[in-house]
Amino acid sequence: MNYKPQFIDKELTLFKFVSGPYDNNAYLLVCQQTNKSVIIDAPGNPDDLISAATNTNVSTMLITHNHWDHLLGYKEITDNIKAETGIGVNDSKGMLPHVPDFTIYDGDTLSLGKLNITAIHTPGHTPGSTCFLINNLLFTGDTLFPGGPGKSKSSGSFQDIIKSISTKLLTLDPSITFYPGHGVEGSIDRAKQDYALFEKNCSSTDIYGDIEWIS
Repeated sequence: MNYKPQFIDKELTLFKFVSGPYDNNAYLLVCQQTNKSVIIDAPGNPDDLISAATNTNVSTMLITHNHWDHLLGYKEITDNIKAETGIGVNDSKGMLPHVPDFTIYDGDTLSLGKLNITAIHTPGHTPGSTCFLINNLLFTGDTLFPGGPGKSKSSGSFQDIIKSISTKLLTLDPSITFYPGHGVEGSIDRAKQDYALFEKNCSSTDIYGDIEWIS
């Protein structure tokens, strides 16, 4: 495999691919012991992802949420790689015309060779948005970015995403690195610090849209 890992240790190798019209991130997680792998998200132009994945034994493709830019490469990937696909239960209908093989619920444990992936339901950006935690790596889709939450479409959905982040993600081990659906990775520790300032200084409950922790 001629792709440089984003992360590697004795248990897991992580590859990151940036593609599609909105520079989406897709990830390939590989169990070191078994060479079994999991794909996270399916953006457009997935040629490099497919090429790398064919050197592994792909068991599953997980979709963080049902927005089209995370699904543009879905058919191309599934035409080339025979793996079961899953998405959060509340986002499954929004994948049409694609139909997932299974739906994912909060707290589900998914297998990656000798390793386990924990699903964390984080509604807000979409009703079924789901993050995936494996060891000290967290894949947040469009729920959490360095600098702020994912885009919200109403004040209600903004409150939902804030609750998801503050009660389910920022309570995780501060040493965890998170990998979002676009852009660079961040740390839970830094996100906690930034959110604490936002919580202290934000007085409005009616805001929504593209919000930054510190502005």
